[in-house]
Amino acid sequence: METTRRQFVARASGAAATVLVPTSLATPLASAKTRPLQGGHFPDGVVSGDPTPKGVSLWTRFDPSGGGGTGTIELEVATDKSFRHVVARKNVKTGAASNHAVKARVAGLKAHEEYYYRFSSKSADSAVGRFRTALPADSKAPVKFAFFSCQDYTHGFYNALDVMADGDYDFVVCLGDYIYAEAYHSIANGTGVRDDKIGSENPNNPDIVREAITLADYRAKYQLYRTDPLLRAVHARFPMVMLWDDHEVQDNYAGKPADGGLPPAKRFSLARKKAGRQAFFENMPAFPGGEKLYRKLSFGANVDLIVMDQRTYRDNQPCDDAVVAPCADYNQPRDFLGRPQMNWVKDALASSKAKWKVMANEVTIMPTRVLGGANYTYDNWLGYPQEREELLTHIRDKQIKDVVFVTGDIHTFIAGDVRTGDGSTGDTVATELVGGSITSQSLGETTLDAGAGNKIQGNDANPATSAVVIDALRGINPQVDNADFDHHGFGAVTASANGFTCELVRMDTIKKKSTKKLPSATWTYKVAPGAPSIKGQHGPAT
Repeated sequence: METTRRQFVARASGAAATVLVPTSLATPLASAKTRPLQGGHFPDGVVSGDPTPKGVSLWTRFDPSGGGGTGTIELEVATDKSFRHVVARKNVKTGAASNHAVKARVAGLKAHEEYYYRFSSKSADSAVGRFRTALPADSKAPVKFAFFSCQDYTHGFYNALDVMADGDYDFVVCLGDYIYAEAYHSIANGTGVRDDKIGSENPNNPDIVREAITLADYRAKYQLYRTDPLLRAVHARFPMVMLWDDHEVQDNYAGKPADGGLPPAKRFSLARKKAGRQAFFENMPAFPGGEKLYRKLSFGANVDLIVMDQRTYRDNQPCDDAVVAPCADYNQPRDFLGRPQMNWVKDALASSKAKWKVMANEVTIMPTRVLGGANYTYDNWLGYPQEREELLTHIRDKQIKDVVFVTGDIHTFIAGDVRTGDGSTGDTVATELVGGSITSQSLGETTLDAGAGNKIQGNDANPATSAVVIDALRGINPQVDNADFDHHGFGAVTASANGFTCELVRMDTIKKKSTKKLPSATWTYKVAPGAPSIKGQHGPAT
């Protein structure tokens, strides 16, 4: 193999200070007989994930441009942008079976240090990414991170990601709905700013334009979403902690039932679920333990991040997931986390020595009630009241302090108290911060079923939910301090020994490209240690 000048400089720097270990769904490390892949390019950018004090997972996808087969891609990690100080280098095997995904785990790094990385074929380089390893266990330094969810490609521009990419974060958490198997919007129907033509039409589901069904469809979704330079920029700048919600497979599916808990018209199948899951694991950097998503990541003395999987092990939602009052089978035993995961979460909380126990939470744990005693959805913790109460009374009875749920899914900014019992009148045991959506249609952009036959008319082009409506719904939900039905964005957190500060970053618009943000004074919360109620805890970022 011809040695390029870049390879000569790197090899002269004395690499091999670390070990690279393939993660799940990656092919084994290259043997001496495996050939380097030639030509091609790396259209999806680079992704890092699950940082620890000494390690990180790294990912890219190689497009062989008509060539391909099985071969190796070189990965380099360095302490400088010019790659003159390479600390790790390894050839990683890939091939068509994994859609030429390239994944590896890097170990032996220094805690809370910034590194740069890139991949290369014999004649092409990927973009350069950077990451910062996690703080060491005894560090009392503040931890900075962002959290987001729900980035429907068609409904709006990724303005929030543009702002996020300019931030300074140790890591970013994606709370699910990274892709949408279904396209709900298009330029032609007037609610889309760009089109997603992947998959097939479903004449039995008039709510969608098209939907992914096959493995090829789901793979194409990730490739489409990563054509957006703002998403690639966030990945290139920050390691990401990934989990899924429903749209990585299909809207509102439940993982345990063979029919997904969905009617036949929705075309759910076990083959479809398998395809969606496979594409997810192929396209994400982490998961060295296989296909188990729930895990804990620690960041110094201030943050333990407890990541839950709220799709895989759940039974079907009660009450047909309709906007109704609790039905006859509502308070029946049903799995949400499932027993093994529930036990693990409770143990992780009880054993945590971190100042802040941050729960990476796909769906709201606060109730969302509307008129007539109805619940807006049962596709959340409220649909599984026995598991919800088990977890929250565990936090209360074990006197576990400083628990914060950071949440996605509902496309709405909400800040409030997590309470036992019915969620409105019980004991406050934790805080919940719901980070809106990057682009997915908000409650103010659609017609909202407010229960008891009432509808609240939204406006997709210019949402402007009346303050009277917000106040009325807040009166039904006394656990809520504030809510914004109209805007999009993410949460930006600084967690220290002195407090947990979160700005809910709200964008002015997603319908045109813009980085204009809305005022943040009443949307920046500083939760004091030992004080789980968020009511009135506003303060500037630290």
